[in-house]
Amino acid sequence: MSGLNLLCLPNDILVLLPAFLHNIEDYLNLAATCRTLRECMGTATPKTILRLAAAQSKIFFRPSPHFLVAATARELGHWARRSAANEQDLAQKMEDGIDGLLGLVLAHCTITLGRIRELFSMRFSIMNPVTDIIDQCVGQQWLSTPNFWNGGVDDAYTISADPSETFFHLVIYGELFGPDFEPILSQNHDARRLRVETRLEFIKYCVPDFACQQNGYIDAQDTRLPDGTLDPRRDVKNTGPYRRNDDSGRPDQIYDNNIALTWVIKSSRWKAHWAVIRAQAAPDFDDNFDDGWWYDEDDGEDWRQRLWETVMVCQGLEGLGMIRPGIQDQWVDKIREWKDKVARLDREPHTTKVGRQGTLEYPFLLGDLRICASGYVAGT
Repeated sequence: MSGLNLLCLPNDILVLLPAFLHNIEDYLNLAATCRTLRECMGTATPKTILRLAAAQSKIFFRPSPHFLVAATARELGHWARRSAANEQDLAQKMEDGIDGLLGLVLAHCTITLGRIRELFSMRFSIMNPVTDIIDQCVGQQWLSTPNFWNGGVDDAYTISADPSETFFHLVIYGELFGPDFEPILSQNHDARRLRVETRLEFIKYCVPDFACQQNGYIDAQDTRLPDGTLDPRRDVKNTGPYRRNDDSGRPDQIYDNNIALTWVIKSSRWKAHWAVIRAQAAPDFDDNFDDGWWYDEDDGEDWRQRLWETVMVCQGLEGLGMIRPGIQDQWVDKIREWKDKVARLDREPHTTKVGRQGTLEYPFLLGDLRICASGYVAGT
């Protein structure tokens, strides 16, 4: 009996092992032991792979849980579109922040080892380079600009941000809501899209910011309903990232995530990268378009430029390859196709107003951010 080992077990038993492993490191080590175990580990389901990856998200999939949520958010969005009940579950889980989304991901999504390898390859081709651009817009590189407060930059402001998290906030928004552009552009009125209210829940709780909280900066009259209650689209509960600390009675310190993402989108450094790839695809609708600090329904034909630019920015992880040399060329035909579809629309998609701020029927990230920070000095 002393000669017995794991390989003495039949393969139909060995293939069950992944369900009993603790984490992805155990799985990879076991698979690397020998050919038999590698073949048996290869039968692990994508749901099992996701569970094992989540068990070590703080080690191999940082920032945690943003990385794994971003990797699965598109599938989660498709699940939410299947029914109103699913979307309601999604919106409710968003109140727990990104951690809440990870729990929903583990229940309804999957990932393969091949996809994980693709994602780690994209760390070098997309994630790290684009995060570096974001750092130049709101991070330490931006703050280190000589003469920062006296003309060194044209958008000087006190912002506490983690460029890596800001990157993933943009990615997750695009993965979740980006698919809703196609029904708008194709004028498919029967396709089910995620609601504006769901997008606002994501911004409030998954891109948390002091500016989003109900506080002294809020213009109460601006965001209250006729009965005096706060508009639920603007209200922020003391839950998730805003849960009060037992010792201090206040939420733990959070980054200026909303303001940081707004600043990135508005930054001349950021916009310059997108202007380069748009110029390769087709002329702009408006060469001088500048989306101000509030949504203006009287922008005339500028709405086409707004829509075209927003479609491009909100395409998720792979979509950010549009501003990466060596990758961006493969996007030119798609960008041109989007412009052609925008040109065929006869009117701007419907507007949703919350107080003085407005967003649009399509995933208008800048409008969503402004609504959730309305009343704050930068989101007025």
